[in-house]
Amino acid sequence: MGFFDKRREKDKEKLDQPAWKQAYIPSYSFVADRNGNPCGAFSLNEDVSTRLPKKPSDFYEDLPRFVLVLISSTDKKILGELDYDKALKALEKYIVDDTKEEVLVRALTYQEIKGMLQ
Repeated sequence: MGFFDKRREKDKEKLDQPAWKQAYIPSYSFVADRNGNPCGAFSLNEDVSTRLPKKPSDFYEDLPRFVLVLISSTDKKILGELDYDKALKALEKYIVDDTKEEVLVRALTYQEIKGMLQ
């Protein structure tokens, strides 16, 4: 068994753990950015642990760009959006686990989500 086979087996074991099974798996929405260009959007909701793909373009080759939409259940509205790569960078301190293809982001508070937009 090679290195990548071992990694794949460890990833399968992780995905069977409760934290991974209970986390929200957002599907992407097809939206247009401010300039009318097509992009994919994933959502991150306040107080919800979430599984996000590390590189969505590997799975959704038809879209050139992705954004992460930040949603507040406190305000009951969309707070804003970030380019996907920038959002993953901002989420680094909230990532509790990862696999080869995904990250597991713990549930964020209202203040933490708002802080990502500053």
